Parts: sequence; C-alpha cells; structure tokens
Amino acid sequence: MTDLCGHGRKVCSDCVVVTDAGRRAFDQVNMHVWCTPWEQRIRSWVALRLADGGSDGTLYESRLAAVRHQSDERLCAYFSYRGAPNGFASRKDAQLFLDYHRMAYDAGFRLPDPDAPDGGPDLIMPTPAEQLLLQRALMMGPN
Repeated sequence: MTDLCGHGRKVCSDCVVVTDAGRRAFDQVNMHVWCTPWEQRIRSWVALRLADGGSDGTLYESRLAAVRHQSDERLCAYFSYRGAPNGFASRKDAQLFLDYHRMAYDAGFRLPDPDAPDGGPDLIMPTPAEQLLLQRALMMGPN
C-alpha cells in the first residue's frame, strides 16, 4: 500500500510538510545565490543529500561533476541553477524537490546517463493540476 495524501497523491503541494531537510536544502541552494556571481551560478549544480537536505557546499560546473563526487548517485538530488537562477522560490518548493526525488529513487529511478558530458537528461517534476487550473483561471480573466 502506498502512502497517499487526501488528494490521492504521493507528493502533494497542498499537503506537503516542510521538514528540517527542506529548510536545509532551501538554505544550501540560496546560499550560492548570494555568494556566487550570476554568470557562474547559471551554469552550476548543487548536490543535495536526500537524507537531510544538506550539501557538501560545493558548486559544481556540471551534473557529471556533482554525481562523480558522491559515493552513490541515488543519495542526492541534483539542483541546476539553469532553470532557477535565483534558487528555490520557497522552502515548500525545496521540500517538494526532495520528496519528488526520494519518490523517484524509491521507485527504482536512476540517472539516465550520469556519464554524459552534460550529465544526461534531467528528472522533470510534472506541473501539478492545481497550477494548471490556476494558470487557466488567470488566462481566462474575470467574467
């Protein structure tokens, strides 16, 4: 039996509880926003430990480098600033990022090609239905 929330989801943005791991991951990623120049940061990666949200504090030049510096690729989630140059928007987003990667690894996910020069394809979190409905409502405007 899988652990689903009241909405029938394994990872739910409505029901997520931000843990110390989520707060730590938020702080680790956003630390580099304040300490690293934009030009360097947008091409960089951080390895976040799934167990506690911590990091070795290193900003890696590629996912390949980040993966190679871990004892096991499945112990970390790899955050890229390419799509989020200002880090996580909130601690809740950091928690969802960790939860989603934990769920993927628990289901047997492996990085498609961690030895690829660019680190291989990313694990992309799907857009939740509630965000799609919000976007639709915003686009429709007041009636």
